[in-house]
Amino acid sequence: MQNVETEDLIINGSGSVGGGTYNRVLINGSGTIVHDLKCVDLECNGAGKITANVHAMNTTIKGSSTITGNLLSERVQIQGHASVKGQMHFQQIEVMGATTVGKSVKGEQLTLEGSIDIGEDCECESFQASGSFKIQGLLNADTINVTLHGKSYAKEIGGETITVKKRNTRSIIDKFIKTFSKTLKSDVIEGDHIHLEYTKAKVVRGNIITLGPGCEIDLVEYKQEFNADKHAIVKEKKKID
Repeated sequence: MQNVETEDLIINGSGSVGGGTYNRVLINGSGTIVHDLKCVDLECNGAGKITANVHAMNTTIKGSSTITGNLLSERVQIQGHASVKGQMHFQQIEVMGATTVGKSVKGEQLTLEGSIDIGEDCECESFQASGSFKIQGLLNADTINVTLHGKSYAKEIGGETITVKKRNTRSIIDKFIKTFSKTLKSDVIEGDHIHLEYTKAKVVRGNIITLGPGCEIDLVEYKQEFNADKHAIVKEKKKID
Protein backbone atom coordinates (compact mmCIF):
# COMPACT_ATOMS: atom_id res chain seq x y z
CA MET A 1 0.00 0.00 0.00
CA GLN A 2 3.00 2.34 0.19
CA ASN A 3 3.50 2.66 -3.56
CA VAL A 4 -0.03 3.59 -4.59
CA GLU A 5 -0.66 6.47 -6.98
CA THR A 6 -1.39 9.88 -5.51
CA GLU A 7 -4.55 10.25 -7.58
CA ASP A 8 -7.83 10.53 -5.68
CA LEU A 9 -11.19 9.16 -6.75
CA ILE A 10 -14.32 11.06 -5.78
CA ILE A 11 -17.80 9.93 -6.82
CA ASN A 12 -20.77 12.16 -6.18
CA GLY A 13 -24.41 11.34 -6.83
CA SER A 14 -25.14 8.15 -8.76
CA GLY A 15 -21.95 7.79 -10.78
CA SER A 16 -20.41 4.42 -11.65
CA VAL A 17 -16.69 3.87 -12.36
CA GLY A 18 -14.17 1.05 -12.60
CA GLY A 19 -11.75 0.16 -9.84
CA GLY A 20 -8.00 0.60 -9.71
CA THR A 21 -5.32 1.91 -7.36
CA TYR A 22 -5.79 5.28 -5.67
CA ASN A 23 -4.72 7.36 -2.72
CA ARG A 24 -8.09 8.52 -1.38
CA VAL A 25 -11.47 7.19 -2.48
CA LEU A 26 -14.67 9.02 -1.52
CA ILE A 27 -18.08 7.67 -2.49
CA ASN A 28 -21.04 9.97 -1.89
CA GLY A 29 -24.69 9.34 -2.63
CA SER A 30 -25.28 6.10 -4.54
CA GLY A 31 -21.89 5.92 -6.28
CA THR A 32 -20.70 2.51 -7.50
CA ILE A 33 -17.27 0.99 -8.15
CA VAL A 34 -17.44 -2.12 -10.32
CA HIS A 35 -13.95 -3.66 -10.11
CA ASP A 36 -11.30 -4.43 -7.47
CA LEU A 37 -10.17 -1.40 -5.50
CA LYS A 38 -6.86 -0.63 -3.75
CA CYS A 39 -6.38 2.60 -1.85
CA VAL A 40 -4.94 4.22 1.26
CA ASP A 41 -8.19 5.79 2.52
CA LEU A 42 -11.70 4.69 1.65
CA GLU A 43 -14.81 6.57 2.80
CA CYS A 44 -18.28 5.42 1.77
CA ASN A 45 -21.21 7.71 2.45
CA GLY A 46 -24.88 7.38 1.56
CA ALA A 47 -25.62 4.20 -0.40
CA GLY A 48 -22.17 3.53 -1.84
CA LYS A 49 -21.54 0.15 -3.46
CA ILE A 50 -18.38 -1.70 -4.50
CA THR A 51 -19.08 -4.83 -6.56
CA ALA A 52 -15.62 -6.38 -6.05
CA ASN A 53 -12.80 -6.77 -3.51
CA VAL A 54 -11.39 -3.90 -1.45
CA HIS A 55 -7.84 -3.57 -0.12
CA ALA A 56 -7.39 -0.37 1.92
CA MET A 57 -5.31 0.95 4.77
CA ASN A 58 -8.14 2.96 6.38
CA THR A 59 -11.83 2.30 5.78
CA THR A 60 -14.74 4.41 7.04
CA ILE A 61 -18.28 3.38 6.20
CA LYS A 62 -21.24 5.64 6.84
CA GLY A 63 -24.81 5.56 5.63
CA SER A 64 -25.69 2.19 4.05
CA SER A 65 -22.80 0.75 2.02
CA THR A 66 -22.26 -2.63 0.35
CA ILE A 67 -19.12 -4.51 -0.67
CA THR A 68 -19.90 -7.65 -2.66
CA GLY A 69 -16.36 -9.08 -2.39
CA ASN A 70 -13.81 -9.24 0.42
CA LEU A 71 -12.70 -6.31 2.59
CA LEU A 72 -9.04 -6.26 3.64
CA SER A 73 -8.18 -3.16 5.66
CA GLU A 74 -5.80 -2.33 8.50
CA ARG A 75 -8.27 -0.04 10.26
CA VAL A 76 -12.04 -0.10 9.82
CA GLN A 77 -14.68 2.16 11.33
CA ILE A 78 -18.36 1.52 10.67
CA GLN A 79 -20.76 4.25 11.72
CA GLY A 80 -23.82 3.37 9.66
CA HIS A 81 -24.83 0.08 8.05
CA ALA A 82 -22.27 -2.00 6.18
CA SER A 83 -22.77 -5.22 4.24
CA VAL A 84 -19.71 -7.25 3.21
CA LYS A 85 -20.66 -10.33 1.22
CA GLY A 86 -17.24 -11.99 1.39
CA GLN A 87 -14.57 -12.14 4.08
CA MET A 88 -13.36 -9.28 6.28
CA HIS A 89 -9.73 -9.08 7.44
CA PHE A 90 -8.36 -6.22 9.56
CA GLN A 91 -6.01 -5.16 12.32
CA GLN A 92 -8.52 -2.99 14.16
CA ILE A 93 -12.24 -2.55 13.63
CA GLU A 94 -14.78 -0.43 15.47
CA VAL A 95 -18.44 -1.11 14.80
CA MET A 96 -20.76 1.60 16.05
CA GLY A 97 -23.58 0.90 13.61
CA ALA A 98 -24.82 -2.37 12.08
CA THR A 99 -22.65 -4.74 10.06
CA THR A 100 -23.33 -7.93 8.13
CA VAL A 101 -20.49 -10.17 6.92
CA GLY A 102 -21.37 -13.11 4.70
CA LYS A 103 -18.27 -15.19 5.38
CA SER A 104 -15.47 -15.17 7.99
CA VAL A 105 -14.02 -12.31 10.02
CA LYS A 106 -10.37 -12.26 11.07
CA GLY A 107 -8.26 -9.59 12.76
CA GLU A 108 -6.45 -8.41 15.84
CA GLN A 109 -8.89 -6.18 17.72
CA LEU A 110 -12.67 -5.98 17.32
CA THR A 111 -14.62 -3.38 19.28
CA LEU A 112 -18.40 -3.59 19.02
CA GLU A 113 -20.79 -0.92 20.21
CA GLY A 114 -23.51 -1.62 17.66
CA SER A 115 -24.41 -4.97 16.09
CA ILE A 116 -22.66 -7.47 13.85
CA ASP A 117 -23.94 -10.56 12.01
CA ILE A 118 -21.25 -12.98 10.78
CA GLY A 119 -22.05 -15.89 8.48
CA GLU A 120 -19.04 -18.04 9.42
CA ASP A 121 -16.23 -17.84 12.01
CA CYS A 122 -14.88 -14.80 13.87
CA GLU A 123 -11.21 -15.02 14.88
CA CYS A 124 -9.28 -12.22 16.59
CA GLU A 125 -6.93 -11.55 19.50
CA SER A 126 -9.31 -9.24 21.38
CA PHE A 127 -13.12 -9.25 21.13
CA GLN A 128 -14.72 -6.39 23.08
CA ALA A 129 -18.49 -6.17 22.72
CA SER A 130 -20.99 -3.87 24.37
CA GLY A 131 -23.52 -4.33 21.58
CA SER A 132 -25.14 -7.46 20.12
CA PHE A 133 -23.73 -10.09 17.79
CA LYS A 134 -24.75 -13.19 15.85
CA ILE A 135 -21.96 -15.54 14.78
CA GLN A 136 -22.99 -18.67 12.88
CA GLY A 137 -19.62 -20.38 13.44
CA LEU A 138 -16.85 -20.16 16.04
CA LEU A 139 -15.98 -17.03 18.01
CA ASN A 140 -12.31 -17.49 18.86
CA ALA A 141 -10.22 -14.86 20.66
CA ASP A 142 -7.55 -14.69 23.35
CA THR A 143 -9.66 -12.24 25.35
CA ILE A 144 -13.45 -12.04 25.07
CA ASN A 145 -15.30 -9.36 27.02
CA VAL A 146 -19.03 -9.10 26.45
CA THR A 147 -21.34 -6.59 28.11
CA LEU A 148 -24.81 -7.77 27.18
CA HIS A 149 -27.09 -5.30 25.48
CA GLY A 150 -29.76 -7.22 23.63
CA LYS A 151 -29.63 -10.84 22.47
CA SER A 152 -26.35 -12.34 21.22
CA TYR A 153 -25.44 -15.73 19.76
CA ALA A 154 -22.36 -17.68 18.71
CA LYS A 155 -22.49 -21.36 17.80
CA GLU A 156 -19.21 -22.00 19.66
CA ILE A 157 -16.98 -19.75 21.76
CA GLY A 158 -13.33 -20.38 22.57
CA GLY A 159 -10.68 -18.27 24.28
CA GLU A 160 -8.24 -17.91 27.15
CA THR A 161 -10.31 -15.42 29.18
CA ILE A 162 -14.06 -15.20 28.57
CA THR A 163 -16.21 -12.71 30.47
CA VAL A 164 -19.92 -12.15 29.87
CA LYS A 165 -21.78 -9.67 32.08
CA LYS A 166 -25.04 -7.77 31.99
CA ARG A 167 -24.79 -4.04 31.44
CA ASN A 168 -24.81 -2.30 34.82
CA THR A 169 -26.72 0.92 34.31
CA ARG A 170 -29.61 2.79 35.81
CA SER A 171 -30.50 4.75 32.69
CA ILE A 172 -34.15 5.36 31.88
CA ILE A 173 -33.83 3.56 28.55
CA ASP A 174 -32.37 0.47 30.20
CA LYS A 175 -35.38 0.14 32.48
CA PHE A 176 -37.54 -0.63 29.44
CA ILE A 177 -35.23 -3.43 28.20
CA LYS A 178 -36.36 -6.61 29.89
CA THR A 179 -33.71 -8.73 31.56
CA PHE A 180 -34.48 -11.83 29.50
CA SER A 181 -33.74 -9.91 26.31
CA LYS A 182 -30.13 -9.48 27.45
CA THR A 183 -28.81 -12.99 26.94
CA LEU A 184 -26.01 -14.87 25.23
CA LYS A 185 -26.71 -18.26 23.67
CA SER A 186 -24.09 -20.78 22.54
CA ASP A 187 -23.74 -24.51 22.04
CA VAL A 188 -20.22 -24.78 23.52
CA ILE A 189 -18.12 -22.30 25.53
CA GLU A 190 -14.54 -23.35 26.24
CA GLY A 191 -11.68 -21.41 27.85
CA ASP A 192 -9.16 -21.19 30.68
CA HIS A 193 -10.90 -18.59 32.85
CA ILE A 194 -14.65 -18.21 32.30
CA HIS A 195 -17.10 -15.86 34.01
CA LEU A 196 -20.65 -15.91 32.67
CA GLU A 197 -23.88 -14.10 33.45
CA TYR A 198 -27.26 -14.45 31.67
CA THR A 199 -25.84 -17.13 29.38
CA LYS A 200 -27.56 -20.22 28.00
CA ALA A 201 -25.27 -23.00 26.75
CA LYS A 202 -25.23 -26.75 26.27
CA VAL A 203 -21.63 -27.18 27.44
CA VAL A 204 -19.25 -24.91 29.37
CA ARG A 205 -15.74 -26.31 29.69
CA GLY A 206 -12.67 -24.74 31.34
CA ASN A 207 -10.12 -24.57 34.14
CA ILE A 208 -11.79 -22.00 36.38
CA ILE A 209 -15.51 -21.39 35.82
CA THR A 210 -17.80 -18.91 37.56
CA LEU A 211 -21.50 -18.73 36.73
CA GLY A 212 -23.47 -15.67 37.75
CA PRO A 213 -27.21 -15.01 37.77
CA GLY A 214 -29.31 -15.81 34.73
CA CYS A 215 -27.18 -18.75 33.53
CA GLU A 216 -28.76 -21.95 32.22
CA ILE A 217 -26.12 -24.58 31.44
CA ASP A 218 -26.74 -28.23 30.56
CA LEU A 219 -23.22 -29.48 31.36
CA VAL A 220 -20.26 -27.87 33.13
CA GLU A 221 -16.84 -29.52 32.87
CA TYR A 222 -14.08 -27.92 34.98
CA LYS A 223 -10.49 -28.80 35.89
CA GLN A 224 -9.59 -26.57 38.84
CA GLU A 225 -12.49 -24.57 40.27
CA PHE A 226 -16.22 -24.11 39.79
CA ASN A 227 -18.55 -21.60 41.46
CA ALA A 228 -22.19 -20.86 40.70
CA ASP A 229 -24.63 -18.22 41.83
CA LYS A 230 -27.68 -19.56 43.65
CA HIS A 231 -29.85 -18.33 40.79
CA ALA A 232 -27.81 -20.14 38.10
CA ILE A 233 -29.23 -23.38 36.68
CA VAL A 234 -26.78 -26.23 36.04
CA LYS A 235 -28.18 -29.61 35.02
CA GLU A 236 -24.89 -31.51 35.36
CA LYS A 237 -21.34 -30.75 36.45
CA LYS A 238 -18.14 -32.80 36.18
CA LYS A 239 -14.59 -32.30 37.39
CA ILE A 240 -12.21 -33.52 34.68
CA ASP A 241 -8.49 -34.27 34.66
